[in-house]
Parts: sequence; C-alpha cells; structure tokens
Amino acid sequence: NPPPNLKVSVGKNIRVWIVHMTGTEGSIYAGEKYRLRVSFPPDYPAGPPSVYFLQPAPKHEHVYTNGDICLSLLGRDWRPTLTVQSLANSILSILSGAMRKDLPMDNARHCTNKPGGRQDDWIYHDDNC
Repeated sequence: NPPPNLKVSVGKNIRVWIVHMTGTEGSIYAGEKYRLRVSFPPDYPAGPPSVYFLQPAPKHEHVYTNGDICLSLLGRDWRPTLTVQSLANSILSILSGAMRKDLPMDNARHCTNKPGGRQDDWIYHDDNC
C-alpha cells in the first residue's frame, strides 16, 4: 500500500521491485519522475536490499550519477524491521528537503562503479543538503 508519490511494480522475479517516485510538490524535484530498483539478497531481511536509481538519476548531493544513493539505512544503519516503503519514504524525503541540485562531493571517484553494491564500508555524507 504505497503512500502518495510512490508506486511499486513487480515483474516475474519477486526479488526485484521497481519503485516509481514522483517529486513532492513544493520541492525542487516537484513533478519529476524517477525509478528505484530494489533487489532483495538471499540474506534479506538480515541484510539490506540493493537500492539505486535507474537512469536518469536525480542530481542530488546524496545520489551518484551511476544511481547509487548515499544513505546509511542502506548500510550500517540497516535494521531487519525496515521496509521498502520506509526506505522509499526516506529517499523521497532527502529529495524533498534538498535546496539545490548538486552532485556528491566524491561523485567522480564513485560514478564508474556498478550501482547497487553493498554499502558495508561506506563513509556517509552529512545531512546538510
């Protein structure tokens, strides 16, 4: 039962979901459409799902141009009680709270990586976007 601005579609593989996201009114992403790919690993829910933006990814200080999202809930702060809805709401919230469309400070170093890898050793940016 997705909240407003979020819609989920599931294909033949139940372990891969696409979350369709529309930017919140009043934000700098208002009306913009994005898609998140959510893939559930074998150890889910003990381990976090892989979540990243499909292209085109939004230009945001916590979103790399390859689609990866710098969000501690996808790494060190993951808890098995979290849901895809709570993750999608968190991602929509960081987009909604943004004041400008900038790339992450280390985008050049990270952008060539394959998206969706585990975030076990990530250093997370601040929340002052």
